[in-house]
Amino acid sequence: MQRHSMFPGNQAAKPHFLLLDGLRGFAAFCVMLIHLGSWLAVPWVARNSYLAVDLFFCLSGYVLSYAYMGQARTMDSFEFLRVRLLRLLPLTVLALAISASYLVARGAFERAPVPYAELLNALMLSTFSLPNFSAPAEIGGPSFFPLNAPQYTILLELTANLVWWRLRHTNLEKVAAALALACLCILMVTGLGGDTPNTFLSGFPRVGASFFIGVVLYQMRDRLPAWRGWTVTFWLLAGAMAVLFFWPTELPRVVQLTWVALLSPALVAVGARVQCSGGLASFCSAAGTVSYPLYCLHFPIFCWVNGLYRSFFGAQNFYVEAPIVAVVAIIASLLAHYCYDVPIRRYLSTRARRAHA
Repeated sequence: MQRHSMFPGNQAAKPHFLLLDGLRGFAAFCVMLIHLGSWLAVPWVARNSYLAVDLFFCLSGYVLSYAYMGQARTMDSFEFLRVRLLRLLPLTVLALAISASYLVARGAFERAPVPYAELLNALMLSTFSLPNFSAPAEIGGPSFFPLNAPQYTILLELTANLVWWRLRHTNLEKVAAALALACLCILMVTGLGGDTPNTFLSGFPRVGASFFIGVVLYQMRDRLPAWRGWTVTFWLLAGAMAVLFFWPTELPRVVQLTWVALLSPALVAVGARVQCSGGLASFCSAAGTVSYPLYCLHFPIFCWVNGLYRSFFGAQNFYVEAPIVAVVAIIASLLAHYCYDVPIRRYLSTRARRAHA
């Protein structure tokens, strides 16, 4: 079973794969858990959920191919970039506004000076997902996205999207396979990174490997045979994913790369073939809806919850704060999607169509 959702810039609605939506939602929740564990000094919580980033990239390669390859000859690179920015930026801008308001409020509460020039610079750069390598600690440095640390993946995502779109008229299956293999070879040396200034460059082969594997999977989608065992296979792979994500110690590099090269792609390929209905379909649809807002907003929401908690109670407490952040972030994500993101994108899409009319 599939659900329909309007892609900005597309002329018609295209179906989503519900189990892939469910995977995306589960992965976003796990990313929030690992960050909460890290920020609240409980590092074993969802210890390896950073691998969810590679699943996001693989999903993106598959789903974007499905959504946009039909427009390969009618949409130029500028229009494609506009469509992708329209999809990705409204929620990142909202997250930046929440983070910036927290820094200003914290400065007023603590009667400490706020580096407004640095804050404005960070806002301007992060609005367009550009890295800031000189951010001071007062606003979240040395993270190069100091106002929303997870935003580094948006930069990587946009880079892979544009490279893929520029290659759309080539023999995409072979070119994407070659790029994915080359990136995997680089990752054997560098490991998975991209989230810190020291590992920034290794983020590009990381996104390249998973994204272009997703593109290859889409190109090969019709070659998988009909088989009743796909459903069981999917749930076995999903169970393996949960074990890897929640393994209490960091996984060795060989396991990480096995996830990137084999397990994550298998989940995407099989999940795209398996149907679901009833309550599971509703859950997957909701999980897909909340996934991107949750990914964007959990950091600034954590900042506010943690700041308020510490101002009232002193030392931070994972077992109290984590449930609060999770509930607030999920509710806020749903509200942001329906009351902010969808209306904003609809309005901007309408304006763009009228401008081209």
